[in-house]
This record gives sequence, structure tokens and C-alpha cells, in this order.
Amino acid sequence: MKQLFVALSLFAAAFAFTAPAQAASQDECSIWICLPGGFPSGCGAAKSAMRDRIKDMKSPLPSFSSCAVNPPSGSGSHMTSDFGYAAYIPPRRVCSEYRRYGRDNERCIAYETLPEQYVKNTRCRVDRDGDRHPRYCTRTYRWAEVFVEGQLAGPTYYWN
Repeated sequence: MKQLFVALSLFAAAFAFTAPAQAASQDECSIWICLPGGFPSGCGAAKSAMRDRIKDMKSPLPSFSSCAVNPPSGSGSHMTSDFGYAAYIPPRRVCSEYRRYGRDNERCIAYETLPEQYVKNTRCRVDRDGDRHPRYCTRTYRWAEVFVEGQLAGPTYYWN
């Protein structure tokens, strides 16, 4: 976690002391810092900029090179991103233990709740028979991730 803060500090310093970005606005460049934290307080403009980019059929983040000078390798400031679609499977209750009553009769006596799940790089779809793929999915979300020096810089951010 300390490495993430050092890298983000270096990025912020590089961003503050470079010439204005030519291909991306300051709000768009702020997405690089705000997205790994899930757009915390003070990141409203960055979140709006990301939404505008998506509406304009652009990637969720601008290219990193349009936001900062390219620092030397190992400085902690080489950032990349990845994004795509994910099928959402909500939390669901499943039977974890059955009890037999007679030869052909059984009943569930214990349940467990499985947590929500996102299946990256696939969309939730329903076939002609009404079956959902992947099984139990209810909708398709989009996701984005930011990497610093190849390491994930926070949790995956999901939205629809």
C-alpha cells in the first residue's frame, strides 16, 4: 500500500510540474488517481470526466502519456490501465446440506449465501430457452483497473 501512495505522489508531482496535457484535460488525468480508490471525496470531476469519456465511446481513462512525462523505469510512475465488460452474479442462497426422508424424498436442511461475483470479459446474456450465461447472472457491468509498475493499484472499479 505504501508503494501505491509513493507512486501516486510521484505522479501528482510530475503532473503538477509539467506542461499542460495536450490530449487530456486535468479532470480526465485525475481519473488515473481517483479510480483506484473508487472515486473518493474530491474526485467528482474525475468521475464526471470518466462518464463523459464513456458516453463519447472512448476508453474510461485517457492515455497515461497524455497526462504526464514518461519518467525513468523503476520510479513508480509508469501507469497502465485495463477495462472491459463483466457479467454480474448477485449474492444467492444455495442448499449446503440435504436430509433424506424415505427413498425418493429429500429436503434441504441448511443453506449458505454465496457472495456476489463479477465474471470479467464476458457479458450476461439470455439464450432462446431463457437460460442465463454465465449461470445466475442478472446484468452486465463495465470495469476498469489501474496498474502502477504492473501492480494493481487498488480494487477493480465496476459500474453500469
